[in-house]
Amino acid sequence: MEISYSKVTHSLIGNGGATRLYGEALILDLGGKDTVYILPIQHDPNNSLTQVYEDGVLTSLGIKNSIGSLSEADFATLRDASGRRPFKLKSGRLPVIVSFKSETDPKTIFEIQPGEFGRYFPGVQFTGLDIEITTDRITYKLQERLPWLDTTVAPRKIFPRDPPGVSRPRDELPFSYMITPARFFGDGSR
Repeated sequence: MEISYSKVTHSLIGNGGATRLYGEALILDLGGKDTVYILPIQHDPNNSLTQVYEDGVLTSLGIKNSIGSLSEADFATLRDASGRRPFKLKSGRLPVIVSFKSETDPKTIFEIQPGEFGRYFPGVQFTGLDIEITTDRITYKLQERLPWLDTTVAPRKIFPRDPPGVSRPRDELPFSYMITPARFFGDGSR
């Protein structure tokens, strides 16, 4: 993922900040056991799917200010960042991790909690997630791997949905009913 942070001045609400995220979900091959995808979103306690990397990079770099209140020193820390470090969010959550019973059928998507890897992939244990600051180019392999991720197709035709006229509260929706193809990409890549 490539993330850009910028300061917003002279807006109607005063000063603030903005981010732009480019890239796609990470593809993690489990050595012949299967593949998981680490999405650029988190599954928060309100059963919503929200951005994860913009705040997570700040926290992982030890920046305490929020995106809207980044200081010049914070921007310097971002510019000077290098190497690899553990991914941290203030909430302790991680990005959404998913897999498929069959990659050719998006309706078979399921979410994996870090402590459940062994349940789905015997012998595999999730030990943590690191981020690495690099100048390598962004790769675009996800749509080759999952061609049905064409974001011009209505999500209802790709992922399971309730029939028209049925509306459940968000906290009752299964993960597969909330996900859309756009959630596999950074907002700047859509």
